[in-house]
Amino acid sequence: MDLTEIIGAAAGFLYVILEIRQKRAMWIVGGVSAIFYIALFFEASLYAAAALQLYYLWASFYGWFVWKKQSKSEGDDQPMVVDMPVKKVIISSVLALAGFFVVWHLLATYSSDPMPISDASIAAISMLATYWVANRYIYHWLLWIVADVIAVYMYLNQELYATTVLYLIYSIAAVIGFIHWRKFKRVLN
Repeated sequence: MDLTEIIGAAAGFLYVILEIRQKRAMWIVGGVSAIFYIALFFEASLYAAAALQLYYLWASFYGWFVWKKQSKSEGDDQPMVVDMPVKKVIISSVLALAGFFVVWHLLATYSSDPMPISDASIAAISMLATYWVANRYIYHWLLWIVADVIAVYMYLNQELYATTVLYLIYSIAAVIGFIHWRKFKRVLN
């Protein structure tokens, strides 16, 4: 365990607390966590996990601006949940599944990734969950539960102990987040 992992994990923990409370600052903290984890995962040869952190860094900017726009259109900064259009659910889920197969193939064929199926699964599910949270769809929490459980398995096997603890906390926080977000005002997309 090194300082990079500890800082990344601490920022990740703060991110999930802010996410549960729907605080827009979560996107800044998430970006900071992503920067530290990019370095950590490249060092551990977890290439999909590192690439996922690049996606999180981009998503931090995207989420920041989407949430700002949503807050302006609703006229306040109060927490809310946006109803998920079925068409978006289907299209985004199919794209995530296709992404899984592409990433799995690339990792298994062209990299030294020690756990390509787990790494690709976490990447695909997490990218979908991040897209859904940026749009304030409540069901992103269910995706996080699945991704976090797989991540606990993978990071424990790679002896990334602070990160394993972080993902255990994320799993619990995802359950809490889902319950908490059910209390928020629902708006139509």
